[in-house]
Amino acid sequence: MKQILMIIVMTVALGALMAHPAGNVKPTFDKGSSLLSVSFAHKVRDAADHYINHVEIKVNGKDAIVHKLSLQESLEGGSLVYKLPALKKGDKINVLTKCNKGGDKSSTITVP
Repeated sequence: MKQILMIIVMTVALGALMAHPAGNVKPTFDKGSSLLSVSFAHKVRDAADHYINHVEIKVNGKDAIVHKLSLQESLEGGSLVYKLPALKKGDKINVLTKCNKGGDKSSTITVP
């Protein structure tokens, strides 16, 4: 019984070690073009198997964009661009990324 319990604990722990959120999420907003650029670091061995699969953009706490992904751009991470018209100085943009294996990371910026 102890051996079975130990195997279960080790399996769960190994799964948790394999999953990880993006290491760095960096949003930048260009007011002139109304473009939000999001770059993220997420090192993986196989970008089609382990990737950032969900991106949420909120403006002033309200949902603006929900983007589902099925792979990431490279083994190192990726970059995305979104059009967010009608934002004004002081608006808060929050970007949340989620890994398909588990874990999430967010970053917030203020429109200049």
